Amino acid sequence: MPRGEVRRARRVRHDRAGVSVAESQARHRVLLSALPDGVLLQDADGTVLLANPRAGHLLGLPLPTPELSRPNVPVPRRAGETGPIDLSRARPALVAGVDRISAAALRTGQMQSGFTDPVLVDGQSRLLQVTSIPLLGDDGLARAVATSISPAEDPAPAPDTPPHPAGGEDIFRRTMQHSPIGIAVTALNGRFLRVNRTLCRMLGFRADELQARTLSDVVHPKDVDVLRARLAGLVSGDADTLRLERRFVGHGGMHLWGTLVVTPIRDSASHPVQLVVQVEDRSDLYQAQGLMTHMTLHDRLTGLPSRPLVLDRIQKALDRTRRSGLRVAVLQCDVDHFRVVNDNAGYEDGDEVLAEIGRRVAGALRAGDTAGRLGGDEFVVVCDDVTDEEEAGAVADRVRAAVNEPLILGGRTLRPTVSVGIALSGDPAGDPLLLLRDAEMATYQAKSRGRDRWDTVDTSQRRAAAERLDLEHELRAAIVDDELELHFQPIVGLSGRRVIGREALVRWRHPARGLMPPITFLPVAEESGLIVDLGAWVLRAAVRAAASSPDPGYVAVNVSPNQMIRPGLSDQVEQILRESGLPPGKLVLELTESVMLSAAPAARQEIERLHALGVRIVVDDFGTGFSALSYLRDLPVSGIKVDRSFTSGLGEDPQCDRIVEALIGLGNGLGIDVIVEGVETEQQSALLAGIGVQHAQGYLFGRPSPKYELQPA
Repeated sequence: MPRGEVRRARRVRHDRAGVSVAESQARHRVLLSALPDGVLLQDADGTVLLANPRAGHLLGLPLPTPELSRPNVPVPRRAGETGPIDLSRARPALVAGVDRISAAALRTGQMQSGFTDPVLVDGQSRLLQVTSIPLLGDDGLARAVATSISPAEDPAPAPDTPPHPAGGEDIFRRTMQHSPIGIAVTALNGRFLRVNRTLCRMLGFRADELQARTLSDVVHPKDVDVLRARLAGLVSGDADTLRLERRFVGHGGMHLWGTLVVTPIRDSASHPVQLVVQVEDRSDLYQAQGLMTHMTLHDRLTGLPSRPLVLDRIQKALDRTRRSGLRVAVLQCDVDHFRVVNDNAGYEDGDEVLAEIGRRVAGALRAGDTAGRLGGDEFVVVCDDVTDEEEAGAVADRVRAAVNEPLILGGRTLRPTVSVGIALSGDPAGDPLLLLRDAEMATYQAKSRGRDRWDTVDTSQRRAAAERLDLEHELRAAIVDDELELHFQPIVGLSGRRVIGREALVRWRHPARGLMPPITFLPVAEESGLIVDLGAWVLRAAVRAAASSPDPGYVAVNVSPNQMIRPGLSDQVEQILRESGLPPGKLVLELTESVMLSAAPAARQEIERLHALGVRIVVDDFGTGFSALSYLRDLPVSGIKVDRSFTSGLGEDPQCDRIVEALIGLGNGLGIDVIVEGVETEQQSALLAGIGVQHAQGYLFGRPSPKYELQPA
């Protein structure tokens, strides 16, 4: 269903004829106004939810009462409350008599009949016959009561005297006919004796057609045995009331869902002689539940099956392989570089891209195959009856070709690609989760081999991918469980070796593997997107450490490209600085050269905002990329860090000496700070000082340490 239709369905509920609830209620009020008897509908507290004009007149409301006849008047209130229909103006003795009988019906869950006390109204004695029928809820308890009121035709009996049989029968007949739910009286074997118009309308039969049938004839064949067993228990006295949610079969085989409530009518010896059957049509509710189930099992954006339904489809496909002897293929399809599209085009356009890709994936499949969406930019395909990897690969190639068709977005043409991982079942008793996991592993393999391709996993790949997935899950928990810690490496002035700053370097103290260096987990964080949460943790912890230390100098924090391309980094930095009290000038953010070169307009705005805050920007690993150098002119860069790969050859490789000297000259010429990384020997330090380097970092001056207060070694 299109999203607009779903929203409209949420806003307005309709009955099966297409009439809105408001219109339906208005019709009910018009119908009630025309009834010859008084009718009241009360909730379990006795509050009057609905009343027709005849009820108000019989209970002694002064005439005229024009507000009772308007369909759109607010609901009447119980006696003693104010409102357009104020039953406190009615005769208290009459209202009390009605309340007494309706309360008994609510309390017992069975129909009750009786008389009110005689009351003098307009000079004449008025006696009312009252019949109340309880309406049972899902819990089997009475949730409301419908009451019929009519003038007593017999002479006034003593209070609580049972009604005259003819008069009570007439009231019961009229109550049945005007009830909004289906009501019938049946023999103990379920044969219909009397039925009301509502039940006839619900099932599509005339009254005489129903009276030629039994209750079992109108219940779905699959539910008949349960019904007969429960009726037998009701008749034998094992239960007081029978309540079932069942399917009913009407004229021409039409089906409806309904709530069936059966209550015995007992004689003076408390033996059941007949059964009162109530049927409430719940088809609209079940349709709504069906819609909710669909929404739960299907992705909101694309309408494709979501993860729970995908797993169910995999399981059913595996079950079928027991008969066919073929295999099931699960293909996970990840959109390549989708994060770049989302962050640059915006989330609404990103959703449009995903919806179109979902349509393309589904359209490329064979009949009987299933396309689903796992979340984000991850789609999945379940293929039945696959013979081998080649056949699954052919499906993957069709999916890739369909996705790669040009896509117009905001006036720009995109050609999205997907990396596909294929997992083939080997055992009909296989686990759908393991198949899905193997497909995910194969997807990582496809991405690592260049993207826009498909791949499968072998045993060694499966082991490596499993370890990588385990590491990702453990890292996700480590961020929350405070297993990360920061180590700080000093940045010094070569003259005097005074510490001018410290670079914050993250470590992971794994509960089983011990202290893990960043090279073992940062690539996983980058691939999975966890680097954003990890980077935020590092930034906050580093700023707090610097703010709590009396030592002078700044703290330098590395910022991931994924952090940079997402909006809100400058807001995050501003908040952290404000909370910690660290002056903005004491914070340096280190961005890689590749980030500076490829900075999108949004990222450039973030850099400008950070500079406006007073935070300094330093280019890390300078010289290792394809430097356009124009960013040094266009962006507010305050320093560069010469990569350690140039430092290692100082004094031994003349080419390294010349490159470092050129980079130093470039920095000095632009008036920005230059820091040389990887200084490990006194010879390197002396050479750097000789060519004008002022600041350096490396093991010669201090290794990373968990203590913030460092002095050069």
